[in-house]
Parts: sequence; structure tokens; C-alpha cells
Amino acid sequence: MKRKIALLPVDGRPVTRDLPRQLAAIGGWEVLVPERNELGFLKEPGSLDSLQDWLKETADKVDGIVVSIDMLGYGGLVPSRISEATVEQVRERIQVLKDLKEAKPELKIMGFSATMRLSDSYVNEEEKEYWNRYGKEIWQFSYHTHCHSKTKDPISMKRVEELRLKIPDVILRDYQNTRDRNFSINRSLLDDVEEGLFDILVFPQDDTAEYGMNIQEQEWLSEEVSKRRLFEKVFIYPGADEVASTLVARMIYELENVVKPIYQPFFSGQKGALTPARYEDRPIYESVKGQVYAFGSFTVETPSEADILLAVNVPGKKQGDLALQMDLAEVDTNDRNLGEWMLRIKHYLGEGKDVAVADLAYANGSDPALMPRLLESGFFGMLSGYAGWNTAGNSLGTVIAHSAMVHLHKRKGFLLESEFKKRHMGVLIHRFLDDYLYQSVVRQTVREQVDEAGVDEQELLEVVRRQFMKALEEMPQWGEYKLNIQNIDLPWNRTFEIGLSICLERD
Repeated sequence: MKRKIALLPVDGRPVTRDLPRQLAAIGGWEVLVPERNELGFLKEPGSLDSLQDWLKETADKVDGIVVSIDMLGYGGLVPSRISEATVEQVRERIQVLKDLKEAKPELKIMGFSATMRLSDSYVNEEEKEYWNRYGKEIWQFSYHTHCHSKTKDPISMKRVEELRLKIPDVILRDYQNTRDRNFSINRSLLDDVEEGLFDILVFPQDDTAEYGMNIQEQEWLSEEVSKRRLFEKVFIYPGADEVASTLVARMIYELENVVKPIYQPFFSGQKGALTPARYEDRPIYESVKGQVYAFGSFTVETPSEADILLAVNVPGKKQGDLALQMDLAEVDTNDRNLGEWMLRIKHYLGEGKDVAVADLAYANGSDPALMPRLLESGFFGMLSGYAGWNTAGNSLGTVIAHSAMVHLHKRKGFLLESEFKKRHMGVLIHRFLDDYLYQSVVRQTVREQVDEAGVDEQELLEVVRRQFMKALEEMPQWGEYKLNIQNIDLPWNRTFEIGLSICLERD
């Protein structure tokens, strides 16, 4: 066994390209990825021909491949929404996987292809140019078209008729053609699963609601999965940027032929566990189960049955959004009890159990009410994983993969204990710096100081760096490790995500 996996990520951002590598390294595995400059930049697609060559050159060096079909077919997740490629062109690009599988039948291939999202906004940063004029109308048209088809609600039918008059035919037709093209590709991937190309295939749902064209597509895919009896090979659930980490962790366990750990979730509030997460279409409790199942495992009801205890911090009434400053007052309410929940974490850690924290109280950042208490508790460094970034699915997939790699090390022990601890703590601290210090604290300060759209890229970066280092001075040291920040950058020249290069040295 080579103990290497090739990953063709959905784009070149740190969470999609670098995080899966860092997680795999905890378990003693290496993940090979293309150079960042080959993976495109926001709307600019990746180098499709070069990526084909990279897959061909890398296949003989690895035990398996995790591949984003959006990157392979369109040049990335954002380009998949704006690409003019035909179905035939995209299918031709996917052919490279069939050629590799034919030449090397034992090669394990796991793929993922997003259901094209619908953004309820006028922001066209990640959409076609006309989204800044008709984005909300297209979203509403999609929502009410599906709603009427499901419920026969006359109000929805009236809204559809009104929206047809507001959205130019040429734009609505262009949007529908793009959706149809992407959906055709996703339908064809089910044939590839049946033919044995993919060991596992994931259709992540990127930004969902109760109704919409994307939900219609998911319903059709789910029906086909049932008809074709592909239950154990095809997974459909809310998520996107975390899928590579989930599949890399799953592939490592299957290549090692090790039984996957079992999870027992417990929540900081019962009401919050049953509340749908923002940008997702199901209760948080069900998202937890869906992410665990995508990894290849299941949840249980009692700690004694579990290998890993998943402590899930939920909102009291409704998940807030720190980036958009929405519903903040609905989070830290009497409908949850952080103190009791943290005592349970402390108790389980004291019993020697593996505990990981999924911080889902807010989208786009860690819970400001939790993190100071978690740091002061003294047991943050004892956790088997932590994440609180972007959507609930993003955080859950990260925490599940992270804790699974910690569990694998304890089972197999491929690394020296000191090296394992350094890699594990590196990921844990990285998530604290990104999810809490940057997303929950620094980003808000930066947005108060500068108009992001009105400053040049270098000035924006300098403000981010200055505020980040200032906030870092107020944070505690990390036990035996001295933290060095080697580089701070904005991968897509915006404040939505940050790139951090850190180094841990023994103090």
C-alpha cells in the first residue's frame, strides 16, 4: 500500500484543498493535490487540460482518487454555474476516470458533484452576471414553481405568472439551460456508479430551502437511487466544501480495512437540535446523521455504545449568521444550556472518551458565547476535533473527519506520538484561529473599518493582517506549543474566507 490518495478538489481555497491533506496526515496518510494556480480563481476555471494530465500522472502513485466532478468537468464549483460547456464536452472530460479505472481496476474512486445552488440575493460574485438584477426573482420563480407542483397552492401559481413578466425570457431560458446541463451530468453519473466507476458518489446540496428546482432535482436523484438499489453507494445531503474531507477520511478507513468509529451526538439544547440549520433543508439532528452516514458510519443513543462522542452546540431558537449579522438574538437563549453541556464534555473527557465539538449555533463563525468558556475550561486541547465555519454541514463534515483520523491513529499508530499530537493540535488550533478568531471576531471589525468593495486588494489584506495579529495578542498560549503565524492571505481577495499558514514549535 502506498498510503497516498489523489484529491482533485472543488477549488483551490484552503478549506477545500489543504484541510483534507491536514486531516489525512493525522492518520499517517498523504494526500496529493494539484498546484493551487491550476485550480482557478473564483469565476476563473481551473486548467482543465493540465488537470487531466495531473490525474493521469498521479494515478500510479496512489491507492485511490477523490474527485470533484465540478472541477473535472467545468473547472470548479463556481465555474459550474456559469460555464458554457455542453453535456458532451463535460462527459468527455470525465472519460479520463474511466480510462484510469480500466488501466487500474483496483483503483478506488470516490466522486462528488454538487446540485447547482440557488442564491436568494442580488450578489453575482459567484453567479452569472445577470444575478445582480434578477437573482431574487429567479430564486422566487424556482421556489414557487416547485411549491405549486407539490402543493397546488394557487398563490404560488400566481407568483410564478407574475415573475415570468419580470424576468426576461432570454435570461430565464439561459438559467434553465444551465441547470438542465448540470442535471444531465448528475443523472449520467448514476450510470457510472452502476458500471463500477465510482465506489462512492456524493451529490452535496449547496444552499437549499424547502422548495426549488434544486430540490426537484434532488428528489429525482433520490428516486433513481432507490430504483437502482444504490443506497450504499450514492449519498445526497446538505454540504459542499467539506465533502472532500469526508471522502478522504472514508477512503482511508476502507483502504486500511478498519471498522469506522460509531458516533453518539449530544446537544446543548433540544429545541435547537430540531431546528433547521440556515441554508439547509432539514433539522440539525438529521444533518448530523447524514454527515456521519456519508462517512460510512452511524449514530447511537448512549455513550457506552460509541467510539466518539459528538458534542453539538446548537442555537436556542434559530441559527444566526455572523457574516450577515442575522438573527443574532435568537441564538443564546434559555432554550439551551451551555454550562450543563460543557460539564458533560468535561465528564466524558475525564473518563478517557474521545469527544469532538461541532459548533453550529451560527453559520459563518464560532459561537462567541461558547469559545471564551471553552478556552477557559482548559480542555479545548483535549478534544478530538472542533469546527464552526460556514454552514452546519461544513462544520460537521470537518469534525467527523478530524475525529475519525484521531481514532485511526489510536487504533493503528502509524505516527510517533509526538508527531501525531503536533499534526492534530495544528488542525485544532487552525480551526480556532479561522472559525473563531477570524470569522467571529476579526472579520466583523474589518467590515466596520473599511468598505470591502471600495478598497483595493492590498489595502484590504493589510487591514485584515493588522486586525488579526492584534486580536491574536489577546489569545492564550497553547500549552507546550509556541504558535507562529507564517502567512495570512485572502484566497479570493474578499473577507469571506482567510488563508493561514501556521507553525507549531515546542515552547
